[in-house]
Amino acid sequence: MATPRQQLRKYLDWPLVGAALGLVACGIVGLLSATTGTASARVSGLAGIQFLWLVLAIGVAIGAIRVPTRFWFGISYILYGISIIALVLTLAVGVSRMGAERWLAIGPFRFQTSEIGKIGLILALARYLSFHKVSVSRFRDFAVTVGLVLVPIVLIHRQPDLGTALVYGAIFLPMVYWAGLANLHLLAIVTPVINAVCAFAGWIPWLVFLLILVGVLFLMRPPLRWTVVIAVINLVVGIVTPAIWDRLEPFQQRRIETFFSPEKDPLGAGYQIIQSQVAIGSGGGWGKGFLEGSQTRLAYLPETHTDFIFAVLGEEFGFVGAIVVVALYVLLVWRIFRMALVANSNFASFVCIGVGSMFAFHGIINIGMTIGLAPVTGLPLLLVSYGGSSLLTNGLAIGMVLGFGVRRFE
Repeated sequence: MATPRQQLRKYLDWPLVGAALGLVACGIVGLLSATTGTASARVSGLAGIQFLWLVLAIGVAIGAIRVPTRFWFGISYILYGISIIALVLTLAVGVSRMGAERWLAIGPFRFQTSEIGKIGLILALARYLSFHKVSVSRFRDFAVTVGLVLVPIVLIHRQPDLGTALVYGAIFLPMVYWAGLANLHLLAIVTPVINAVCAFAGWIPWLVFLLILVGVLFLMRPPLRWTVVIAVINLVVGIVTPAIWDRLEPFQQRRIETFFSPEKDPLGAGYQIIQSQVAIGSGGGWGKGFLEGSQTRLAYLPETHTDFIFAVLGEEFGFVGAIVVVALYVLLVWRIFRMALVANSNFASFVCIGVGSMFAFHGIINIGMTIGLAPVTGLPLLLVSYGGSSLLTNGLAIGMVLGFGVRRFE
């Protein structure tokens, strides 16, 4: 019989480990560049601090690998409750930055409570969905899952942090779909969101969306009641979208407007996207070289250590460097989703789907944001962007997934 150490070496998902460490290494290289030059005074030394966080995150991941699955199952609701309390405290006594209250200060340390909230939500949803008597096709059971995700979304939106609130939704949908949510139900959830985005863009994109929706319904040929439900929901969303727009914060409105037409305000709201595109485009095939990126060194590119670190890597290492980062991200997400297929329990499988969805959404939105294919939401590139609480949380998430893999034959 294999010892625990032998079992760990044999069944540990080394490609997943390599992808995670490779992304963190890319992030530290990007931070070294982002903190050198004109803008270095404000962010000096962040690469060294990130390395220390990495050491702690590796320790957290190793600890999580050794924790049995039943422990995570047992504390799921407790951790979810703690995360909700932390989000409430953040609104009450949180530390503000750039107009948002997203951190709790504990002595000299600041912790972004929405990060641990992601893990709490994933574990709580996984535990609830893993019960054999639960069926998301039943309204009551589905309503419970909606309640679990709406509570943190409302609290995070009040910070305000719309980008992170969207991450919670991106975690929720794949998990309930993995639980057996019908395609029609998924269509009824997803189309209103796409509807609202198209309505923000203008009446022409909205009409195009409606035509596509009619075509999809024609091909699927759902029962009449579902056709009516989906049509009414989307009609209502189209009507109330202007009211939703009025309730958004001014900076959120500018970000959405900038996404569709950044050139209209090149020195204001569109500045970030334009400079990011210039930086990535100027990198060419092989890049300008390490520490040679003019957009980065001369501080034309804002938030280089967080939101736009992919642009830093694209400028200095070119198309090749950007493809390496994307390939590592694809490998990471694929290995996590693969673990959902081989996990030995429904609970572990749902956790893997949630963690993989979290990484996938962050990667798609952040990279899309830097090249102008997604609005500026403030979402970092997980494992690459600077952030201590984020790195610790992601280390915990990856450690849980790796632990499920090690014990998949038990």
